[in-house]
Amino acid sequence: MAGPNQLNDTQKYILHVLREVTRVLDELQIPYYMQGGTMLGAIRHEGFIPWDDDVDLGIPRADYERLLKTVAEHLPEDLELRTYDDETDHHYYFARIVDKRYQIRRMGSLEERLENIWVDLFPLDGMPDGWLPRQWHKARLLMTRLKYHLSTLEKVNIKRPGRALIERIIIKIAMITRVGKWFKTRKQLDKMDRLLKKYPPEKSKYLINFTGQTSYKFNEMFKKEVYGKKTYYPFEDFSLVGPEQYDVYLRSLYGDYMTPPKESDRNAHVSELVPISEGGD
Repeated sequence: MAGPNQLNDTQKYILHVLREVTRVLDELQIPYYMQGGTMLGAIRHEGFIPWDDDVDLGIPRADYERLLKTVAEHLPEDLELRTYDDETDHHYYFARIVDKRYQIRRMGSLEERLENIWVDLFPLDGMPDGWLPRQWHKARLLMTRLKYHLSTLEKVNIKRPGRALIERIIIKIAMITRVGKWFKTRKQLDKMDRLLKKYPPEKSKYLINFTGQTSYKFNEMFKKEVYGKKTYYPFEDFSLVGPEQYDVYLRSLYGDYMTPPKESDRNAHVSELVPISEGGD
């Protein structure tokens, strides 16, 4: 099992951000759940996946909106909220809490860039209860997601292992045709925002993290009972909340989740920590 003494420098800095973020969430009584690789790391490694470089937390929509309005005044000076409608270069739909003192060089996209060390915050939204309305809603979400990614093609992680063939074909065609110039990033994110808020979780049987890495598969959509009651799991030298039915959750995302991937499929973010002297403030 991984432990604090085995963390690399990036993970140590992220762990500091994570402690502060969860402190604020607890202070404000905002529920959260580990998502994706963070939940996988908690179960398989009792902490970070050794080759991972971020943390993902999901928050039910109403609480997510409340957090965005209040979190800034509760954060220490070194940490900062980032959203797609602020004045930074944050281009993701979901929010982040970043540490302004440290940066990571992202090398998996067409355009190499620096990003501050972060903890990702994903809204958990509802979905239509009926099968037919749900399929229509899925189609609209997928089309908006595609247009958004085309508009930010230079920042898409084209080196991510395991990317589906159809995605690789679309990316290749988009690179050649430069079709992304026809779509405005902010317009697509605003549309995604309206669509995701259309079905409040409290009125739905489902919770979905649509902006996760594999959201296009809808394998991050679950009935509410999968999240269940507040359940803590060991994560390094403290504990974090995750879905109560973690096996259902992880099998949907990863299949045989207890078997680590081969080395060539690790470090999906293709990144490295930038020394403070090179990339810090």
